[in-house]
Amino acid sequence: MRPDLHLYGTAGRGFETPTLNELAYRPNGLTGLSLALGAATSDSYEAGVKTRTGWGDVNLALFETRTSNEIATLTNVGGRSTFQNVGSTRRRGLEAAWSADLRENVHAQVAYTRLDARYRDTFQTCTVTPCPTPNLTVPAGNRIPGIARDSVYGAVGWVPPSGWRGGVEARALSKVWVNDVNSDAAAGFATVNASVGYVARVGAVDVTGFARVDNVFSRSYAGSVIVNEGNARYFEPAPTRNWTLGLTAAIGF
Repeated sequence: MRPDLHLYGTAGRGFETPTLNELAYRPNGLTGLSLALGAATSDSYEAGVKTRTGWGDVNLALFETRTSNEIATLTNVGGRSTFQNVGSTRRRGLEAAWSADLRENVHAQVAYTRLDARYRDTFQTCTVTPCPTPNLTVPAGNRIPGIARDSVYGAVGWVPPSGWRGGVEARALSKVWVNDVNSDAAAGFATVNASVGYVARVGAVDVTGFARVDNVFSRSYAGSVIVNEGNARYFEPAPTRNWTLGLTAAIGF
């Protein structure tokens, strides 16, 4: 095999036991732990290639995870969530990444992920809380909520070992479904961040100061979602334009 080309494949099996948070409340509103909740099991596979070329390093991977007895949100109201096992799910996708030194001290990178996450079994979920009996059908093939299908990241930076440095990065996500029935979604978005800093050595101490601006264009978007929120208050806003200043010192030996 060539030293600049690496092929690999992996396979694994695992299980996920319910957390204390998932066991904390029973769907029917009665006291006690939700001891009917079982562990999920999964089989995962991945194959990929890593190569180094004259125009940069390239990584490409294909993956799939099939889960049985998936743990999913059943109800979510007032900060109290209950959970159930919903049968089988499938997560399938690819990851691609490129990085290169465009010139001395100038580094660039781009990464893309596509993740198709779906329920493979039809199951019943709830429309009210408490929920003694699930009464809303979620058909097989629906997308798993809270997961963006497409994600893109790119960055260019001036990164010398000392002195001034700076960079610009961009991130984009596609829409995110917010409930199991796929009736609503948080819109996709793209943001740009920028940073500048200075690195100096004072005696045996490395001093780094930096300033960073996130969401440069002050876009309004949902930074996270509350899956299956009972009052349809799914969306949690992300900060608009915000600033960070920092100073660090490290002793070198």
